[in-house]
Amino acid sequence: MTRQESGAVLAVFEDLGGYGALARQEGNAEGPLVNHLQRANIQLASIPVFVARGLAETTVNDLLAAAKVSRRTFYKYFDGKLDVLEGIYRTAVQLLLMRFREMRTVAGSSEAWLRAMIERFFDYHLAVGPIIRLMHEEALRAGSPLAGHRREALRELQALLEERFLADGLQHAPLTYLALLWAMESASHELLGDPAGHDIGEVKRVLGDLLVNSLCRSAPQP
Repeated sequence: MTRQESGAVLAVFEDLGGYGALARQEGNAEGPLVNHLQRANIQLASIPVFVARGLAETTVNDLLAAAKVSRRTFYKYFDGKLDVLEGIYRTAVQLLLMRFREMRTVAGSSEAWLRAMIERFFDYHLAVGPIIRLMHEEALRAGSPLAGHRREALRELQALLEERFLADGLQHAPLTYLALLWAMESASHELLGDPAGHDIGEVKRVLGDLLVNSLCRSAPQP
C-alpha cells in the first residue's frame, strides 16, 4: 500500500467517525481514551502490512515494527495477528453501520437514504481498497472469526432496513433484504478485484435502482 493509499485509509476512517467514534463505541470497557487510541493506531498501522504481505505471510513481528510498539503493548490489546485483522473488520463494520444510522435521520425519503447508503458503501470500499477485499475473503472462509462478525453485520443491516420500511408501512420478506445485501457485497468484491474494468458510477446507479425498486414499494401479493 502506497503512502497515498495509507492516507486514504486514515481519511476514510476519520470521515466515518474516527477515534471519537471508537471511544463512544467501546465506552469505558478498556479504561482511558489512550487505550482506544493505541488499539486504533495498531490496527491502522497493520493495514498496509496485511495488504503487502497477505494474512498468511504476515507475522506479529511485522505488526510490531509497523506500529512501533513493544510486544508487551501489542499483547495488551491483541492475541495475535488474526485478532488484529478481526479488530479492523469489526471497527470498519461498526463505523459504517454508525454512519448509515446517522444518514437515516437526515436523508429525508427512504429512496434518498438508500441511494446515499450505496454511495457511501462503495466510496468507502474503493477508498480503503485491498484490505476490504482481504477481510471479505477471510470473512467468507468457514471457521474464521470474521465470519461471525459478517453474519452479525448482515443481521444489523437487515434490521436497520426493516425498521425503516416498517415505519413506511412496507413489509418485505427477510430474504429480500439479505439478497440485496449479498448483491452489494458481491458487487464490491468484483470492483475491488478489477476496479478499472467497471464504471463505478454505473454500478452505484444500478445497485441504487435495485434497492429502491425492491424496497420502496409494496411486495406483490401471491
